[in-house]
Amino acid sequence: MPINYNHSNTTIVVDIHAPEQFKSGGVEKADRTTPPPSRVSKLPEARPISRVLRALLGLAMLALVIPQVLRASTGGQIQVVGVFFGLVMFYTAVHFVVGRYFEWLHPWVGAVVAVMPALAVFLVGAVFGIGAGVPEAGVVLFIGASLVLIAASGQPGCEVLAFPAVLLGKRTHLACLLFSPLDWIEGTFFSGSTN
Repeated sequence: MPINYNHSNTTIVVDIHAPEQFKSGGVEKADRTTPPPSRVSKLPEARPISRVLRALLGLAMLALVIPQVLRASTGGQIQVVGVFFGLVMFYTAVHFVVGRYFEWLHPWVGAVVAVMPALAVFLVGAVFGIGAGVPEAGVVLFIGASLVLIAASGQPGCEVLAFPAVLLGKRTHLACLLFSPLDWIEGTFFSGSTN
């Protein structure tokens, strides 16, 4: 609002306006509805050749482990299936927590961390001889089935999170240590894209 001062035949006009940031009774607040830019790099899409390789490796693992499971006792078969579904449930929880609270986690660092529990279960049986072959068989069954699922669905990412991604309807941003580089190479040389 303008205020006039008349002193010694000199008129001074001062126009006082509230700065924009002080309107509405307070300092203008930053827009907090806009999410911060993602720090997660996008994984390359699963490409045809790498999908075939995933399927072949997964089927080979299943062909290796299923006959052994079928020859096992009923109790051993139940234990192997228990390890399989235990890993599915465990990694579903991991996928949920990572997707909700740790989306900033680097795809490659997260992939290394993600495979550690399955590797630990495998080593418990293979190295320490615990479980009479059940832990190894359960892990091989889980990884083999996961690779076949990834090959069929075309989703990229860490193989141990294939079943959780389908169950929760959300892809993982964690890389596959073996096949994500192949996806990138295939996309670069055959499609001219790193998507």
